[in-house]
Amino acid sequence: MSDIPGPDPDSGSDIDIDVGRGLRIAVSVVVALAVAIALFGGYHQVPEGHVGVQKSFGAVTGDQLQPGAHIIVPVKDSVQDVEIRPRTYTMANAEGEGDRAAQSDAVTVQTVNGTTVDIDITVRYKVQEADASGFVTEWRNVGQAEERLIRPSVRSQLRDEAAGIQTSEIYTNSGRERLGDAAQQKLESAFEGEALVLEEVQVRTVDLPDSYDQALNDKEIAKQRVEEKEFEIQQAERDKERQEIQAEADARVIEIRGEALRDNPVVLKQQYVQSIDDSDKVILATDDEGTPIILQTGRSSGGNTSSADTGFSTNVTNATGGN
Repeated sequence: MSDIPGPDPDSGSDIDIDVGRGLRIAVSVVVALAVAIALFGGYHQVPEGHVGVQKSFGAVTGDQLQPGAHIIVPVKDSVQDVEIRPRTYTMANAEGEGDRAAQSDAVTVQTVNGTTVDIDITVRYKVQEADASGFVTEWRNVGQAEERLIRPSVRSQLRDEAAGIQTSEIYTNSGRERLGDAAQQKLESAFEGEALVLEEVQVRTVDLPDSYDQALNDKEIAKQRVEEKEFEIQQAERDKERQEIQAEADARVIEIRGEALRDNPVVLKQQYVQSIDDSDKVILATDDEGTPIILQTGRSSGGNTSSADTGFSTNVTNATGGN
């Protein structure tokens, strides 16, 4: 009985070592599997403002993934991110602007007068979130929708609409609104049944030829000159009216004074006397023979002098040199 071996005191530590080794191995396997899934496409992150359209062997399944992290079956499954925020598509004349920044991309049209005009236009739209899968099925991506649907629809409609607009109207606010409304109606019709929502069509710039711009400038300058001349004529007429009114007022004053003097002859005589100064001479025919007599105002050193009743001194001399 004493020969039966007892329990090995080190056997418990061996078991602990085996369990720890097993856990490390399991963790390593999980990590390796996660890395393998990530490397072979089993993990996908859908960014904000997008939905993930799920595909199976390249075909759209109809399932959509919300923003966030997702695990998919590698090789078999894939996800295409579709932006559902509002987007803009611009066709502009200036290089470096618009969706074809490397070249001039404005819509070139002809007016009813045959004038060639370049139009800058921006279309604002978005993909319907609920039907992003249908959008991918129909158009694959937004670039295809812009090139195959939005761009040709806008360009053809603007050309058709501009053909009925006068050159003198197309660059005005009403002309721009007419072009924008026509393009919007065309796109609304084109978007029917599609997974697209049209928000706004904006005609930004209507670029006329340089020759027409110069003609407009000349016309504006001529108009300003005419307005200036009309203003001068109106000013002269107003000045004339003021002068006529003033002349009438002066004539009326003279008329009133004349009436007052006729009614009061003494006042006239008094004003005449007051207006005579020392240098004035008045010739009077006073004697019976009509001999002129000079009445010299002021004080004199010789000759016959007398004091007039009017209150000033006089020097009376015979005009012919008499006594």
